[in-house]
Formats: sequence, C-alpha cells, structure tokens
Amino acid sequence: MRDTSAAERLLEVLAQGCPPPPQDGQVQLTYRPVVVNDQAGWPRPGTITAWWAGPDGAVLCRLRLSGAPRPRWVVYDPDRIALSTPDST
Repeated sequence: MRDTSAAERLLEVLAQGCPPPPQDGQVQLTYRPVVVNDQAGWPRPGTITAWWAGPDGAVLCRLRLSGAPRPRWVVYDPDRIALSTPDST
C-alpha cells in the first residue's frame, strides 16, 4: 500500500498546475515505457499513453505510474521522465 500512495503523490506533484489538453482530436495516442525520477532521485517505472503539444509549445504527456490507479496529464520534463529503450534496464 505504501508504494501506491508514493506513486499517487509523485503523479500529483508532476500534474500540479497542468490542465488536460482540449478534446479536439490533436492528442496522439502512444505506448512508451518510461522511468520517472521522484524528488529524491529514485526511479519509478511508468508509461506515457498519449502526447499533446499546445500552441504555446508546451508538451504534455498522459503519464501512468506503476502503483497508481489512474494516469494524469503532466508537462513532459525529459530531466525527470526518461523514455526507456528496448535495451535499457
């Protein structure tokens, strides 16, 4: 249970102030495994299930973390959300 609440808290922090994109069909569905670093630098596995780029250049992703019940829209930050490659561990 502790892992679930830690994943939910991390998603809450990442999603803070991030509104969902408009429902205008410009959302790109995907399935990209990622590793998300929490504030202490610990890695947590997750998946990006959609991308959206706003007219202002902001890139949002719908992020699901292992142990969290639902995904959240967050601003994509490559310093905290690393795309996994097939040969990464």
